[in-house]
Amino acid sequence: MMKKLSLCLALVVFCAPLFSQTRQERLTGHVYYFASDSLKGRAAGSEDAAKAAAYIVNEYESMGLKPFYDDWYMPFEKNGKAYKNVVAVLEGKDPVLKSQYIVVGAHYDHLGIKKGEIYNGADDNASGSAALIEIARALCANRDQLKRTVVIAAFDAEELGLFGSNALADRMIGKDSLDVRLMMSVDMVGWYRAKNCLTLWGVSTIKNGRKILQSDKLNLRLKNFEWSPVTATDTEGFAKRQIPTLAADTGLKSPYHKPEDDAELIDYEGLDKVTDYLSDLTLEVASDENFASSGRVAKKHRDGRPILEPGLSLVTGSTGFSFPDAAFDGKRGFSYGAGLSTQLNFGHHSHFALKAEALYALTSALYPDPADVYSSSLKYKGNELIVPVHLLMQGKDMNTAYLGFGGYYSHRFKATLPVSHTVKADDYGLSFEFGLKVGDFGLSFTWLSSLVPLFEQKDAPSVRQGTSLVRLSKSF
Repeated sequence: MMKKLSLCLALVVFCAPLFSQTRQERLTGHVYYFASDSLKGRAAGSEDAAKAAAYIVNEYESMGLKPFYDDWYMPFEKNGKAYKNVVAVLEGKDPVLKSQYIVVGAHYDHLGIKKGEIYNGADDNASGSAALIEIARALCANRDQLKRTVVIAAFDAEELGLFGSNALADRMIGKDSLDVRLMMSVDMVGWYRAKNCLTLWGVSTIKNGRKILQSDKLNLRLKNFEWSPVTATDTEGFAKRQIPTLAADTGLKSPYHKPEDDAELIDYEGLDKVTDYLSDLTLEVASDENFASSGRVAKKHRDGRPILEPGLSLVTGSTGFSFPDAAFDGKRGFSYGAGLSTQLNFGHHSHFALKAEALYALTSALYPDPADVYSSSLKYKGNELIVPVHLLMQGKDMNTAYLGFGGYYSHRFKATLPVSHTVKADDYGLSFEFGLKVGDFGLSFTWLSSLVPLFEQKDAPSVRQGTSLVRLSKSF
């Protein structure tokens, strides 16, 4: 009897710390597991990623969560390979609002092993996966307050191209036509101390977003929209379906996508603050009857490009003179300038557009010295307004290459060339443009070839101006 009593007391003493762990201690344990060498970097679709998924399922079951679908795992395929999300649900209590869904998600996969080195991905995204588990725990503890239904989603294959979150968006919205009111992604939230703020991207997709998101628990950096054309997170599949989205992160200070992204570098106190805030925010959104979309969507998430795209351009390049009668081209000089552009797309996904620009350019070139054609040159300088107009052929997406053909008109406000002939004020000719656009930013090359003689006098040499420009542009 005494032995049994002693054994029971020993078990109580041993197990007590497990039940009395703080959230910060639990977060630490989650991150150290996800980012351990034993999981070999959690490569998407691998057995090691499956171990991470099983860990999440075990945590969900221990707190009384239920799977959203028939099974904990939502399997999907991409490019012939199998992956799986872990999707849980907390059903809302309001008879009307429970048919509206709040989705909170974080990806659990990472890069695996490269060149013999393990990419443990502690910040990216063991930190978000740990926070997701504790957000779920907090919501479970307050489930009676939930009016809307909350879906907790752990995504696979984010690192390969947001495959897991896109698969869930396709199913929830595309196939099942569910009423999703907000999707929040928790991705890289383990370095709060380094930046001393939590950034929330997409505030303006929510009606009264800044008022709803304000907090005195931690420093916030509120960004109206996700804007970067070269980065994306798990919000994208939902945002492109016009769903309000928030992307939460603590910045890019960590050694993400490097072997050094290990668990001991995580700011666990900061991670605890972030988790606490996001838990409260999710509870508030799921309980607020007045929560609504603003109707605004980030430009990068719009369904197709806008019909009208104004923009700004910076140009640099060179100008030179050609002598058709002598089959001779002069030496080129440096040119640069800036201007405005307007592009009229013939449809949101049209292959064709009409683009007009107004560029103010300072041009220069070298003109052969009539007194010593082969040995010396005269300097030409011009101030010009150049107006190219192009018909563009482009891809259907915002990120696209394009070709443009058309013509241009230019007016020389000032032209300095120390010869006896007068440079014409007006010029026009043919133009050609080739470019690449990524989101709002474009890089293009334009060639302008004059059809008008350079000089006013009929007895002057036959000379044509040619200009080539490299353009960096930003559309709005």
